[in-house]
Amino acid sequence: MGDPLRRPTDRRRHAAITERNLILGGFGLALLVGGLLIWRFWGVGAAALGMVCMGGILSLFALLWLVLKLMEIAGRSR
Repeated sequence: MGDPLRRPTDRRRHAAITERNLILGGFGLALLVGGLLIWRFWGVGAAALGMVCMGGILSLFALLWLVLKLMEIAGRSR
């Protein structure tokens, strides 16, 4: 028999969660460090504009993710 405390692993789910966390962490780090550097060298107005630009980029990635997710759902239903 096997070890009763050992749980089965789902490697695909683990990989998907890890990938998502790395992407979110990268964007968060870019937002924080980039925003702080812009604020330090060019001031609050430039930092606010940088945050607006980063928000636009994040919204484009979110839209792309949504389109791909809808395509995945549509492909599964056939």
